[in-house]
Amino acid sequence: MRDCFGQAGLEAADAESIASVLVDANLRGHDSHGVGRVPAYLRRVASGASGGGERLGEPTGEGPLWRLDAGATLGPLAAMRGTELATELAADHGIGLVAVGNSSHFGAAGLYARRLAERQLIGLVTTNGPANMAPHGSSEPFLGTNAFAIAVPLADGEQFVLDASCSITARGKIIRSRELGQALEPGLALDRDGKPTEDPAAALAGVVLPFAGPKGSGIALAISLAVGVLAGASFDHEAGSMYGADSGPQDIGHLFLAIDPWRLADQDVVRERIERLIEQLHGLRPLAGHEGVLYPGERGASERRSRLGSGIPLAAEELAAIAAVCDELGYADPAARARSLASEAR
Repeated sequence: MRDCFGQAGLEAADAESIASVLVDANLRGHDSHGVGRVPAYLRRVASGASGGGERLGEPTGEGPLWRLDAGATLGPLAAMRGTELATELAADHGIGLVAVGNSSHFGAAGLYARRLAERQLIGLVTTNGPANMAPHGSSEPFLGTNAFAIAVPLADGEQFVLDASCSITARGKIIRSRELGQALEPGLALDRDGKPTEDPAAALAGVVLPFAGPKGSGIALAISLAVGVLAGASFDHEAGSMYGADSGPQDIGHLFLAIDPWRLADQDVVRERIERLIEQLHGLRPLAGHEGVLYPGERGASERRSRLGSGIPLAAEELAAIAAVCDELGYADPAARARSLASEAR
């Protein structure tokens, strides 16, 4: 991944950051937000719709509240800067909120919230996106799937990480199902005529549906309003697409909230209470057909340990798509390596 983005003209540190964000998603089992995003990201850089960290503006603000103009840089680079700035503000004020505007798709929200929790902060991260979800009661796209993540530091270096989108399923998972030739589960999406569909191509031409009806719809709208007001970003129905040869700036927004809990609580006492809570959670009687209760982020941490040992499974189709875009853009070495891996995967 570093080589792909280095060939695209990104500085080495930026290429490393993009690669780390995408590979981290795969390591934790979030394959819809992993290296499968490489073709779209590379095309955006090649077209000039997105760029490297040199596009980032200087943050402005006062006290614990700041805004950052991403300058249409690749979203992961803007998000890394937003995370760092929120951390610095929390160190100074006990809390820090950074609103990032004029950005693009930033990958999995949970990564940035987890980075804050790794620094013993409570983190809340959210982002809006282009309209591809129907509000509750409609069959027309008006809202983004608008992800949010909440992370809390636990004992022994672990983190509670709730990472979710406001749709029943992430649009990235539908894209991956299309690429792998897999049908969707019922109830996830509507086609362009507003009829339920299990065909991922028809779903991508139509709309995804919000989780829990009016609840997911309401949260998505709240996120759209928050980033529009605080970051000056486009509302969902105004935002640009991440895909397409002629795609321009997306102008989406992100929020990064970091809270230092130890300004209000005794760390040793709280950790003991959290340990007891986790023990009680794990000790609950399992529902028939289930192995037991896990807290959000626990399965992803386990998957990461497993994949660090055995490797990241990638479909041949994903690798072939990376080879194709590298060929298209003239990046010979990454294209050859991706083709070789795709051949092995087959």
